[in-house]
Amino acid sequence: MTGFSDIVGKRGIVESMLRSIKEDRVGHAYILTGPEGIGKKTLSMAFASLLLCKGNTFPDPCGHCMPCRLIPGNANPDLMIIDGDGKSIGVELIRELQHDVVVRPMYSDRKVYIINNADKMTLQAQNCLLKTLEEPPSYAVIILNASNMEALLATVKSRATAYMLKKNTDEEVREFLVEKYGGKLGGLDFIVAYADGIIGTAVSLAESREFFELRKKTVNLLVGLKNSSRLRALDALSLFEENRDYTDMILKMMALFYRDMLVALAAGNERLLINSDIKDIILDNARHYTPSKLIRNIEAIEEASRNLAQNANYQLCLEVMLMKFQEE
Repeated sequence: MTGFSDIVGKRGIVESMLRSIKEDRVGHAYILTGPEGIGKKTLSMAFASLLLCKGNTFPDPCGHCMPCRLIPGNANPDLMIIDGDGKSIGVELIRELQHDVVVRPMYSDRKVYIINNADKMTLQAQNCLLKTLEEPPSYAVIILNASNMEALLATVKSRATAYMLKKNTDEEVREFLVEKYGGKLGGLDFIVAYADGIIGTAVSLAESREFFELRKKTVNLLVGLKNSSRLRALDALSLFEENRDYTDMILKMMALFYRDMLVALAAGNERLLINSDIKDIILDNARHYTPSKLIRNIEAIEEASRNLAQNANYQLCLEVMLMKFQEE
């Protein structure tokens, strides 16, 4: 089961939560906020598990008492997890929480409620939750996991202790991946760089064959574009059209590939490459570019990404970027 030992980094927050339990100063409401995949669900489950545990063990729950044994099967009546339907969390789910919270704990001294994607609560749902936050039972602990803190009402935020989860360091991500998958994980440097300090992203990439297949197609596209006609550049749009949901990912792969070629030209140090597992391709193609051209290509990618984020015409943005790749 999930414990604080499973948390990578976040030492300040972990110590604060442990201290609140030891000193019997646990609050009634908490907000965990940070980017998607940063570890909000893992941290909230670790906190909830220890709050419900009857074994008095630190920093992790004992795993043997009745509350602990019931958590993995989502069978502990003292723990309610609300996820919603993926689009929004309506007032009906919060009313279920209100009906449940008046019933005293069955196995533990507390009842814990975790609302994942709490920033997707409707206005009506948040106002409904506010009634419980204003006068919570002494045994209730409500944890809101939210990627977008601004989506929560000020009145909700004012009644909860907020923890901002910061990104992990690259070294923390690397150590986590090596421990979880062993030292032979392919593309380790690239995964660490692409994850940008978010463990959830790193795990998804490490377990995705499709991700590395997409990178291979992206690299082949960039290699083929060098010295090709503008018509060939426009033909490259098919990669984006076939993988439209992963446009941001392809653009980032492109930027990292050009970045590595720039590093190869400027520093000549293979150890600084992010795509170290395909260094031969990088070194072989870098000699066909000048540093200024690589910088312009990276700038073209960044411009396309910004324009797409502002809902500019999809095909036009990418056509302009690809044609800029062709400019000498």
